[in-house]
Amino acid sequence: MRTLGTARTGTPPPPTASGAPPPAARGERFADPFTRHLTGHTGSTTEQLRKRTGAPLRLRLVSQHTASPADGDAPRPASRTVRRPADTPHLVRVTELLTPDGITVSRNLVTGPLPATPAIADAVTRADTPLGPALALAGVHQRRTLLSVGLTPWPQAPAGPPAVRRSYLLYLADEPPLRVVERFNPAVVPSGTRPGNPARPWPVRA
Repeated sequence: MRTLGTARTGTPPPPTASGAPPPAARGERFADPFTRHLTGHTGSTTEQLRKRTGAPLRLRLVSQHTASPADGDAPRPASRTVRRPADTPHLVRVTELLTPDGITVSRNLVTGPLPATPAIADAVTRADTPLGPALALAGVHQRRTLLSVGLTPWPQAPAGPPAVRRSYLLYLADEPPLRVVERFNPAVVPSGTRPGNPARPWPVRA
């Protein structure tokens, strides 16, 4: 998938001076060991969920489009430290990971400048392959910087237990970062917290 314009090298955001605990530390509040591991994991989320469910996971593309930065639908920048050409189209992609019997394991939002490198743009917009595996197959170097961990309603059962939510910046080679927000089915990634840690959203949200 080819795009117009060029992209400048992305650099990680500077450490926060707010005094808030890092996202991985906030994940330690969860009671389930897998949830604690997943919230701090900086590798492939798909692979961790595959191991958890013991089944191959398939992708469902819910929606995908690009928006001009001048358009009101364009997402806010993933990182204020990264400069990008004014005409770079921005990707807005919503996907789900499903088990073979159709259970939704996670719902994911990816936003940010569409990569200028055709092979990377193709990997991040594939309709048949989850993001992490698609990038690995394309041989793209990827690195994740965690932004937040918290709780949010699960779309398929808003009155039930909350879903674990995490967000991070995804750096791909020399492209500006994409912002990824993942929500997990509470039946797969339990959101219960340890005693003394109430089940509520934490104040730091990306």
